[in-house]
Formats: sequence, C-alpha cells, structure tokens
Amino acid sequence: MESVHRNIILDLLPAYIAGEASEETRALIEEFARNDVQIARLIRAGALEPSATAQKVLLPEGLEVKAMKRIRRSIQWQMLYVALGTASLLMVPLVAMQFTNEVNWTVFDFIVMGALLFGTGLAYILISRMMDSAAYKFAVGIVVAAGLLLIWMNLAVGIIGSEDNPANALYFAVLLVGLIGAGLARLRPNGMARAAFVTALAQALVPVTALIVWRPTLLEPPGVIGVFILNSVFVGMFVVAGLLFRRAGETKQK
Repeated sequence: MESVHRNIILDLLPAYIAGEASEETRALIEEFARNDVQIARLIRAGALEPSATAQKVLLPEGLEVKAMKRIRRSIQWQMLYVALGTASLLMVPLVAMQFTNEVNWTVFDFIVMGALLFGTGLAYILISRMMDSAAYKFAVGIVVAAGLLLIWMNLAVGIIGSEDNPANALYFAVLLVGLIGAGLARLRPNGMARAAFVTALAQALVPVTALIVWRPTLLEPPGVIGVFILNSVFVGMFVVAGLLFRRAGETKQK
C-alpha cells in the first residue's frame, strides 16, 4: 500500500511543482515529503527560481509521461460517457417520433442537438479539470448548463417571441461576453467570477433592450412578464456561478 501511495505522490508532483495542484493535493504531498528524502529534494529543486547558472530540474524518468497518460485516459473515458449520454438523450425524441406527430425532428435537428449536447459535456470536462475545487466544478456546471439552455430555447421556440425574432440574437451576444470573459480570465477562478457577473449583467440588459427596441414582440407569448422571469432565472444562475468561482478563488489563496 505504501508503494502505491508513493507512486500517486510521484504522479502528482509535476502539478505541484508547476503550481497547479489544489490545496488538498499540496498538503498531501508536503506531508509525505516529511518522511521521504527524494520527494523533499525534488520539491526543493522545483521551488528554486530559474537563473542563468541554475541546472534544469530533472524529475524521475518517465514521470511526466506516466502522469499525462493517466490524464489522457481519464479524459477519454469521460468523453465516452458524454457520448453515451448524448446518444441516450437523442433517443428520447427519436422514440417519441414513432408514437406521435407532435415530435417531428429532422436529421439536421438531431445533428445540431447532438453537437450541442456533446460540446457542452466536453466543455465541462475540459474546464472543470482546471481545479479540484468542488465549488469551481459546480460553477462550471452551472455556466455550461445556462449556456446550453439559452441556445436550446432560442433554437427551439425563442425566448422573446418566436425563434425568428431578431431580439433573440442578443442572447448569443450574452454568451459571447461570457466566452470573452473566460478567455481573458484564463479560466482562473477570480477572473471567472468577474466574467460570470458581467455575463449576468449582460443577460439582465437583454429584456430591457428588447423592451426599448422591439417592444411589440414582447407582447407575444410568454409576454413581458414571462420574458423578465425567464431572464431572471438565467441571471440568477450566472450570479450563483460567480459566487462559487469567487469562493474557489478564496480557497485557493488560503
């Protein structure tokens, strides 16, 4: 058991030295290093500031390759789960079409929805791996779920009037704001928190803008009140995600 535990420490060491390990992982490695001379030496060598005369820190042979293989294998399994989940969800309208004419999807509909579901799941897998924090992972889940719902509702029926209403294009601008914010934040928790709050503000401005520019279309179902209520739900999701990102950032700094 001790040998297995030491191998796990060696697998996690590159992330520790690069400063990408979570607080829990750092505490585990530092506790282990107190009784392991080699691990302690590697940690001290990795903490040295690089200089013109400093020698390159060499990790045990094959360590980084082994760690990368484990990470790649984990991602591949998670992608398989997402693919199976996507196929399962697409089976629902496919089966429904056999029993009712109310559901009438085309091949294009299945392709778009499949790409949307798989892309959302893949985005969650890749982004949530940036930190081990549960708050960070939960926040990423809320953000990608909000984005999925926004796109799906707009493509299906539209939030403001019908799906052909040009006012609904504002929601894609909201998603663009979020993507730009995440890119500028480099997926760091504090920056992601700011991006989520700005996205929430952009979301809140959509019905106000539509009320000014496309006022007659807000009289269509779900109506003015319905549009504001739906938008409030999404604003709340982005705000909650921002608070969770902030919490993840505070935890990382402790």
